[in-house]
Amino acid sequence: MEELTAQPMPLVRHGKLVYDNLMKLGKSEPWVREMLSQLQIYDIRDVRYALLDQSGRVHVLFV
Repeated sequence: MEELTAQPMPLVRHGKLVYDNLMKLGKSEPWVREMLSQLQIYDIRDVRYALLDQSGRVHVLFV
């Protein structure tokens, strides 16, 4: 089972991946892109913030 953080962890900030957080979570850029594509988001630059919550759900905020 994957370890998740107690606080929401930013995956994308201001349209850019937060690589340090991805490494802490054991996630990759393709994984983030797949999660976003499931939400019909195909360009990371359109995302202001994407957060991973403790249950493993990705939440997205736009500009």
